[in-house]
Amino acid sequence: MKPLLRFLAILCVFFIIPSCSNDDDDPAPTPTPVITTFTAALTPVAGTGSMASGDATLKFNQTAKTFEITVNYTVLTPNHGHIHGADGAIVFPFSDATVSTSPIKLSFAITDAQIVELMANHYYVNLHTTAFPGGEISGTLIKGGTSGGGGGGGGY
Repeated sequence: MKPLLRFLAILCVFFIIPSCSNDDDDPAPTPTPVITTFTAALTPVAGTGSMASGDATLKFNQTAKTFEITVNYTVLTPNHGHIHGADGAIVFPFSDATVSTSPIKLSFAITDAQIVELMANHYYVNLHTTAFPGGEISGTLIKGGTSGGGGGGGGY
């Protein structure tokens, strides 16, 4: 009987103890992205006398370094649209096909240098029309709130 008990004890050591590990087989949870929202009221460019208006909402994913922008507009038929830098240079061009219907919905990857400019409110949205090739309505993207990521600002 003693040899049988020893044999069973040895079996327990080989089969039960290894199954009691601290390793979790579950993958690590996906971190919640840090999202900063920017908004712009699109109003007529000075001198146009336009009755057009619109708005833009940009959601910047600091975790992925991407953003999605939605631009709504009324009373105009744009043929071009862009996000410009403070110096007027086009930074993020909208394809001409995407501007023909409101809302415009696009996404872009963004570099660290562009992030600095975005966070400093140096970018503006501009919609162009045949009547106003320099832009009919525009508005500066203004930083709003940040959410996600467990209280981070992502360092930006």
